[in-house]
Parts: sequence; structure tokens; C-alpha cells
Amino acid sequence: MRASVRLFLTLCGILLLAGCFAQLTPQLLSAPYEEPIESQHQFTDDFDNPKTLGNRWQRVAGWWRIDNSQLFQTLPWKSSLPGEYQLIYVYGLASGPYESETRFCFLHEGEQAAGLLLRFQDQNNFYFLRVRHYPRWQDCVDLIQYTNGVRREDLARVDLDVKIDQWYTLRAEDRDEEIIAFLDGREIFRYRPQDRPAGTVGLAVKTARASFDHFSASLYDPAAEKTIVSRADPIDISASLLRVSSMPAVPSDHPGAEVPN
Repeated sequence: MRASVRLFLTLCGILLLAGCFAQLTPQLLSAPYEEPIESQHQFTDDFDNPKTLGNRWQRVAGWWRIDNSQLFQTLPWKSSLPGEYQLIYVYGLASGPYESETRFCFLHEGEQAAGLLLRFQDQNNFYFLRVRHYPRWQDCVDLIQYTNGVRREDLARVDLDVKIDQWYTLRAEDRDEEIIAFLDGREIFRYRPQDRPAGTVGLAVKTARASFDHFSASLYDPAAEKTIVSRADPIDISASLLRVSSMPAVPSDHPGAEVPN
């Protein structure tokens, strides 16, 4: 009898562990993102409803949960994706360039990054506008791109100080021929991509414990009049902002490249 009970408990434990690891297994897209027949041009989420996970939010990798009106990525584990990112994208949007924004904070010290996915087609093709906390090197906001799994670094970059437990508002305005990045309402750099906009938007982190409390996206309309708050305000480069650069992209596997992940 006792042997049967032990066997039953062992099987239950195995099934429980299998369920946990199933949550960690990357759900790779077998084909590039395609907009649904009844697609939308706008999406806003303040993470009040946990049911948006698995519905509007599609997980590619990572352990994501919604709790107390916040989206958390709490397990900094290594995945099989390029760059070991934890990715989640918005389903139901029309494919194209989006103006997207999120508000987030890092929860713990350590090397980490978090930010916005742009032009996300699959796990090998996307842009990532990220805020990086990297104590051994230099904190920064930068834009990188993956094309067929090959990373291109420093498409544009601003070095600045990033603090733990401080909320940041990161915004990307993809205007078809130009991507404009904002941090806390101030424009920090621009980049002119060489490809045509396609795909959707989302969120990504790398080895980070991060919390998000807002996300919004709207399809770029070149005919609409837009007013950008603080567009004309100068950026303070004396204290936290050290360097602004926009340079030719160098593949990470270039023999002379020594760029940290």
C-alpha cells in the first residue's frame, strides 16, 4: 500500500515538473508573423486582465505573468533564442510600422536589458529598442536588429545611467523610413532602417527581472498630425548622458567586434 502511495506521489511530482518546464519551453514561430483577417490598428494594455496572456499577448519565450495590474518577467533563464531573450508579442495587429510605448522598471541588480520589440516577424527577425543596465560596461539605450538570426549592434545608442526600482517610459515611433526613440518624453536618437516595415510589436527582456505596467501601440499614419511633447527641449548631456552615437552596424561575429551581449 505504501509503495503504491509513493509511486502515485512520484508520478504526480513528475507531471507537475513537466508542466513547469512546459511553461519554460520557447514557443518558436514556425512562420513569419501574419496579420489576422480582422486585424486591428491599435492596442493598449494596463495589465488589469490576466486573460490577455495567451490571447492578445503571445509568448515566444520566458516566464510571464500578470499580477496586481503589472506584467512580470521574473525568471532570467537561458533560452534557445538568439541572444537569449525572453519575448512576448501582440497578436491581432495589422502588419506594419507602429508607434509603441511601455513603462517598466528593473527589480534587481545585475546585467540586464528590457524594452520594445519592433517589426517582430519571428524569433530570428526583429528590432529591439532596449534599456540596458550593465554595471561592468556602460548603461545605455540602444537599438539592435536580428536578421535571419544574425545580430547587428549599435544601430543607434545613447549612454546614460540606469537605476534599479525606477520607472522608465520607453517609446518608439516607427515612421516607415525612420525609427525615433524616446526616453521619459525626450527624443534620444533616430535611425533610418534599410528594410520595409512588417510584423508586429511586443516586449522583450534579457536576463532581467522586470515589471511593466503599461503598453500601447498604434499603426503609424503619415497623414495624421502629431505633436510630440518636449521635442524641442534639449537633452542634458552633462550628468547622466555621456555619448550619443549613430554608426554603421557591425555584425556581432565580426573579427574585430568586442561588443557585450
